[in-house]
Amino acid sequence: MADAIYESFKAQDPAYATPRLKAGIEEGIKFLTLIASVQLLMGIFAAPRFREKVCQKAPNREAVLDLLDRYTAAISTASIAPDAPDLRTIEPTRQMRALLETWEISLDVPEPIVKVARAWLAAHETSEPPEGWDEWPGPDDMPPRFELPEPPSRGGP
Repeated sequence: MADAIYESFKAQDPAYATPRLKAGIEEGIKFLTLIASVQLLMGIFAAPRFREKVCQKAPNREAVLDLLDRYTAAISTASIAPDAPDLRTIEPTRQMRALLETWEISLDVPEPIVKVARAWLAAHETSEPPEGWDEWPGPDDMPPRFELPEPPSRGGP
């Protein structure tokens, strides 16, 4: 995707298409994918019908904690507007991380985690669905790019 965006800039003005621009596009996509991944995770925790639809098994704890840590670090250091919804999600993200530290992750999500997930979504200005979180089945189409986090790579084969 980054290559296609870069090539479109290059076609319009080759002088503007620098390696720095390409790196910026790649970083922007990485940043937006991180936000979308956490939003997806919070939706899974917030909405039981959606969770049933997309989860065959519980996500890996280490991978989820890593995702939340990367999100918190990225949002905390990003150059974004002071009133951006992303900044309001830092505290709910930290609360979620603390809850996940002690929970044996399963598809049966305890109420405190559901509440924090819904608070995160509200802070991010994600409106509650008309049918409510308990009845929401999720989006009709799941983007293939946003999957549940896998354990972080430790290198090696």
